[in-house]
Amino acid sequence: MNGERKCLRCGGINLQAGSFQSTGKIYFRPKSAKLTSALTGGATVSASTCLDCGYVELAVDVDKVKSLLKKP
Repeated sequence: MNGERKCLRCGGINLQAGSFQSTGKIYFRPKSAKLTSALTGGATVSASTCLDCGYVELAVDVDKVKSLLKKP
């Protein structure tokens, strides 16, 4: 494999990175996160879109999500 990312929908390689937001940043918070973690932060959602078909892919920092789940 050549390391190029491919669109999950059409297989194209014409992807553009970006962010997913509304009037502010969008965060992912796991349902079972510690209460203090749920109130103080979450994992930023990053996005990319395929410039061939318009598919949007969302991703989060899995290490951040795991840290939100850790018990004190």
